[in-house]
Amino acid sequence: MATYGGDEVSALVIDVGTCWTKAGYAGEDAPKSVFPSWVGVTKSEESNSNEEIRDENMTDAGTGQSLDQQSSSKKGLKYHVGDSEASCWRENMDMKNPLKDGLVDDWDALEEIWNYAFLDRLRVNPEEHPILVTEASWNTREIREKIAELAFEKFNFPAFFICKNAVLSAFASGKPTALVLDSGGGMTSAVPVYDGYVLKKGILKQRLGGEFISDQILNDFKNRGVEINPHYLINKKSPVEAGEAAQVEFKNRPNTNPNYHYQMQMRAIHEYKESVCQAFENTYDPNTVGTRPLKSFEFPDGYNNQFGVERFALPEIMFQPPRFVVKQPIYDINEYQGVSQLIYNSISSCDVDIRPHLFNNIVLTGGNTLYPGFTDRVNFEMYNLAPANKIKIHAAGNSVERKYNNWVGGSILASLGTFHQLWVSKKEYEESGGSILEKKCQ
Repeated sequence: MATYGGDEVSALVIDVGTCWTKAGYAGEDAPKSVFPSWVGVTKSEESNSNEEIRDENMTDAGTGQSLDQQSSSKKGLKYHVGDSEASCWRENMDMKNPLKDGLVDDWDALEEIWNYAFLDRLRVNPEEHPILVTEASWNTREIREKIAELAFEKFNFPAFFICKNAVLSAFASGKPTALVLDSGGGMTSAVPVYDGYVLKKGILKQRLGGEFISDQILNDFKNRGVEINPHYLINKKSPVEAGEAAQVEFKNRPNTNPNYHYQMQMRAIHEYKESVCQAFENTYDPNTVGTRPLKSFEFPDGYNNQFGVERFALPEIMFQPPRFVVKQPIYDINEYQGVSQLIYNSISSCDVDIRPHLFNNIVLTGGNTLYPGFTDRVNFEMYNLAPANKIKIHAAGNSVERKYNNWVGGSILASLGTFHQLWVSKKEYEESGGSILEKKCQ
């Protein structure tokens, strides 16, 4: 067998997040391919011939029953993966996500994402490359073993490794011990890492991420009488003055699935967030916020305005969850904590001896931490929560590195020459089954 992790063979690294999937070669600074994790699903009277061809090309030695069941469940469905495919309007196209609360929930969607990443985007033969997969720090043994089953029995990877996101983020930051605050599209978590191992008793997580804030912004616009019309609906628009209703001619889009429409609205809101929204650097005060400069933004249908207080108010949900919520979610938002409190409570649940090391190594990662002022706000609140401790926040200044920190950590790890001894080989998997993961992938 080739020495994986050395110069002979390039390992592959894949990080499937709630919003984005990142895939590429180990040893590189950034993923080769980044595309949405949301996939379109349409019903098809005929089986997808592309799926059959792929299944024939891949020798499926000893496929487990669960994967057989998945294959049968996909008959009659066609998956549209990738930015151009998933966003292209089709009648009755539903939108699905492979993850729920950071854990794999839809295995069909995950398999299609892997297919697209490896065969269509990277154009590699999985049988020639080892694969490193990222996982949530609270992942279950059952899901880990099923991911290994997918890698070995469906894609025939020769070697496999699975590693926790928090460990990879700390590794990418050059810190074996750190408190990793990871705020992405679906989840925000605070995870203590000590000497390269996750301290499970300190894991705190909540369903309060970028998609939640986007949904709150969407409802805030609805409450103000502004409808967000996505690109796929617009046929022709006319210029309007700031604050005026959009003058737009719509395309005929019959039988549009509500999930698809909602996801396209989320895309427009995402652009608005990146262009306009900001976190206030210290204690939120409406009067002080009101003195900040206004920022302009135009939506796909031509509606445009200058935004002031509102561009600070809704990102404030990350720091004061119950106070700024526009629409109450199905779960109790009052049980949720601001990100700074989450960090403090996570560190406080760890042993006294290691708390100073964690306070001194707080790593911020995830696209939801990229609001201007976010790092300053966390720093300000942490000094108030723990004035007797030395606080040091580590946040990559490069937005690409911040968003892809988990993937970058996996890229560095899998490219180390000494890492080859940690891979789980296909032979080891066939001999020991999924239990080998608990021994080699801590």
